[in-house]
Amino acid sequence: MKRMLARRALITVAAGAAFAITACAGDSPVSPEGIAARSALSRQSSQVNPGIYQLSFYTNGLVPVTTLVAGGGGELILGALVTDAAGAPAQGGSVTFQYCSLKGLPPHDITRADEAPSSACASGDGDWARLTTVSVDASGHAYMDFGIVMLPRTVGFRFAYTRKGGAVSSGVSAPADFTWVAASQ
Repeated sequence: MKRMLARRALITVAAGAAFAITACAGDSPVSPEGIAARSALSRQSSQVNPGIYQLSFYTNGLVPVTTLVAGGGGELILGALVTDAAGAPAQGGSVTFQYCSLKGLPPHDITRADEAPSSACASGDGDWARLTTVSVDASGHAYMDFGIVMLPRTVGFRFAYTRKGGAVSSGVSAPADFTWVAASQ
């Protein structure tokens, strides 16, 4: 019985060695050529390029706008476009839209509005507050409906892009101000 087990173990070891020798022959993934090819492919697929982060303002129907009339001039829609330097859209990831909020004021209080121009955040009088996070679509766009503003004011906006598996690096757009004007009498 011991002799039979020893013979089976020898055959198993010999078969395993033959398998190992076969696996290492040619363009195996564990051969020097296979390792070099995998390393090059890994570098290529993990290459991250600098991005271009463009914030735009729209109203109903994605019509571009520079101002709106407070209290009834339409809803403000924030638009983000994320591309690489060559103009190829980001494939995956998300955009977090932010507004400039004055320090010490409560959000969502129309009588003491915390929304401020981007200069308040640049000077330290305000902080960037999160509005919402939206996934980018296949064309590198993301949109958010900010809504209708009732009182004339100027508000600073920006967005932060978070990469998820794509080739465009995470980054932040330049801030941009949007102004709601009073209705002309």
